[in-house]
Amino acid sequence: MKNYLHSMFVLSAIAIFPVLLNAQTAQKLLPAPLLLMDNFFSHHVLVAEKSTHLLHLYKNNEGLPELVRSYQMATGKKPGDKEAEGDFRTPEGIYNFVDFLNYKQLLAQSGPQSVIYGAGAFVMDYPNPIDKILKKTGSGIWLHSTNDETRIDKGLDSRGCVVTANNELIDLSKYLELNKTPIIIVQDLVYLNEKTFETQKNDLKQVLESWLTAWRNKEIEGYMSNYHPVEFTDSKGKFAQYKAYKKAVFSNPGRPKIDLDFISIMQAKNYAVITFTQKYQSNTINDTGRKILYLRQDASYKWKIVNEVWTKHGLENIDKVAFEPSLRFFKEGSLDSVEFKKGNN
Repeated sequence: MKNYLHSMFVLSAIAIFPVLLNAQTAQKLLPAPLLLMDNFFSHHVLVAEKSTHLLHLYKNNEGLPELVRSYQMATGKKPGDKEAEGDFRTPEGIYNFVDFLNYKQLLAQSGPQSVIYGAGAFVMDYPNPIDKILKKTGSGIWLHSTNDETRIDKGLDSRGCVVTANNELIDLSKYLELNKTPIIIVQDLVYLNEKTFETQKNDLKQVLESWLTAWRNKEIEGYMSNYHPVEFTDSKGKFAQYKAYKKAVFSNPGRPKIDLDFISIMQAKNYAVITFTQKYQSNTINDTGRKILYLRQDASYKWKIVNEVWTKHGLENIDKVAFEPSLRFFKEGSLDSVEFKKGNN
């Protein structure tokens, strides 16, 4: 009888264990940086994870990130976040690609030594407004390939750039658009359960909604409560100067009509970025452009705007139905030429 009961206990435990295991593994984990994706400014996003030397490509799936594939990469020769010009570190944060240089353009710009950049280079907007607030220096941070692909296996082997193999740069380039495909560089990619993911996303959405409502209603105190009183700065000056400017604007008759679309929300280790199209109509202005809000947490861990960037640039093809991957930066058969593989690293 004892043996029978023992056998039944073991069989029951075996039967129950997979159920418990499935309940644990079924919990969906999502990459923390990609809180909200959209079909225009973040149809695809790259996440470079320095600790694993992997460059992850995600696509938008109804606002949520879906992994497409991962590429091997190399980063700066020195570990850690970039602080200064020439420190051989790769910066950590959220960046946009603002230009692309093909092999011939690199050759014209840098001469024979440009062979180290391989088939081409995507230029990042480092230093971005957050980097400038933090007094970081340096420039020329790119995503590029190389003429010596043994560098990729070393992991830490660049002057600060993100480096991939030629074939892989050309492959991932199909999913990139200038000013529309962010790259987020992290030391370790953190994953969140769905509840925490939604909470962090909603915290930032609430700031955006509070900011927009106060702007529409011309409530200066409510509007400025969304800005960081110490760290905020833009072309109008610091917090006090910006408040005076907006107060004068709000004194104009009538309420503006403001509509936002294509909202994306990304976060790094110490800041967040909200990007969207903004259509503004008032008695005197009728404008549509791209706005980027950079936010940091204050002493009470509340998200506050520290910088905002508005531009009309980057809204080409806004009415296009869907993004289609294509070799827009490289021509078919571009690797048939071995010119960029010549030379020494």
